[in-house]
Order: sequence, then C-alpha cells, then structure tokens
Amino acid sequence: MNKTFWLSLGIASSLLTAIPSYALSPVEKTPVNNTKQSVRTIPQSKATGTSAELQTVQIWAGHGVSISFYETDETIKRVWLDDPSRILIDVDGCLEGLSNSNCRNSGAGLIHLRQINPVKIPGIPVATNGAHLTVVTQNKNGERKIYNFRVVMGKGSPQYSSIQITPDVTQKEAAPPDSIIVATISRGIQVAAEKRWITPSNPLWQKLQNLVQELESGKNLTGAVQSSGVSSKLAERLLQLGTEPTPTQQKIKPALHRSTQQVLRYHNN
Repeated sequence: MNKTFWLSLGIASSLLTAIPSYALSPVEKTPVNNTKQSVRTIPQSKATGTSAELQTVQIWAGHGVSISFYETDETIKRVWLDDPSRILIDVDGCLEGLSNSNCRNSGAGLIHLRQINPVKIPGIPVATNGAHLTVVTQNKNGERKIYNFRVVMGKGSPQYSSIQITPDVTQKEAAPPDSIIVATISRGIQVAAEKRWITPSNPLWQKLQNLVQELESGKNLTGAVQSSGVSSKLAERLLQLGTEPTPTQQKIKPALHRSTQQVLRYHNN
C-alpha cells in the first residue's frame, strides 16, 4: 500500500477520536432514577388475628427479602414453608426443625427468603399460587401469635428489600385521620382500577393499599407517602382523580387521563 493510503487512514482516525462520544449516538437518553422504597411496613393486625389479611411477599432472583419482627418485640419460635423447592429460608437465630434439630435457645427475630433454582422434592407438590409461609411468634408475656404469608416469585425490578411488621398505633397515639383525604385517595384508586390503569395483581397495588392504611392510622399525607413508597406525584394524581365527578356525570378530563396513565406506567416499570 502507498503512503497516501496510510496518510488518509491516519487523518480519518484522528477525526473519529476528536468527535465527542455523544455525537456518535443518534439518541441521547436522559438518566432515569429507578430508586425504590427498600422497606415495606405491615401493621401487626393486618398480618395476624381474626381481622388479618393474607399478605403477599415477593422475592426476586438474586434479591432476597427479609421479614422482621424487631419492631413488635416478638420472638419467632417456629416457621413452616410449604413449598421449599424454589425458596431458601433462613433466620437470624436457631429454630428447631429448621437450622438445627436441637436448639438450646430457640428463637429469632428475622426471616430471610431467597430464590433458588427449582429442585424436585419427592412428595411435595409445586405451589402454583404461591408458597404458604407460617410464622409462630411469642412476646415477653408468653402470648403466641400466628402470621400467614403467601410467597411468590417477583417479576421485573425489586420493589423492596425487607418487610417490617409494626405494632398497631392505638387510638390515643394516633391523630384522627383526615376522612376527606382518605375518601378522596380511595376514590382515585377506584377510578384507576375501573379504567384498568392498575390491577390487584400489579406490585403497585399493594403500595396503594399501604398508603390508605397509613392515612387511616392518622398519618398526614406526606408521612403516609414516605412510609408506603408511593411517590408524591402519584398521590397528587389520585387526589385529582378522586375529586372528579363520576363517569356518569362527566368524563374525566383528557389531560388528567393522560398524565395519570403516564405516572402509573412509570411506577410499574
């Protein structure tokens, strides 16, 4: 090859080096903050007792979730996981029938769950609707409680890292809830559900239920938003939806319709 070829190649390489890297990309992407709330709180009465609801716990591949009873000052005495073929369970202590067959000081305060590659266990069917986790706790007075959870495999990015079981706030400790805000937020969630913008199977649904629970416990909107993991922007949209007339009276404004869908779509990603 002649000198002219090598000279031309050198000039072309120098020009490519001088061009800023962003100029070579046809689309400039704006960084997105995907930070999620790391702690999900569940009031004690929502997980145990006659008025308890079956709480769903999601775990993601490579991202385990802990269930903590530190706030309630209870000691975990026994746990049962009905389908251990895909879930590994561990505790921060010693429990008979789990980590050791004979514990001198049986008890724990935290449970850790994580996914494993599926294994076949003879005689144990695969839990297609979530594995049932039963937890028996005991307080300092010797009283025992039973907690029930449904453990499922999470999809997409993790929504939280730990679950805290928290004591119920007594009426004396709690400020009276703002019934107007509670009703308006609840109405906004109902409208979003009717429009199929969100469904109970969506991970965001549980956060919205937590938001209502926090408001009903007496927290102000700012505190409830922070505790539930719902963004203030989404709470604002739900308030707007909740104040709109019913669909039989007036159609939802197109601008509000679009903005709410955009906010919900962002939170679902």
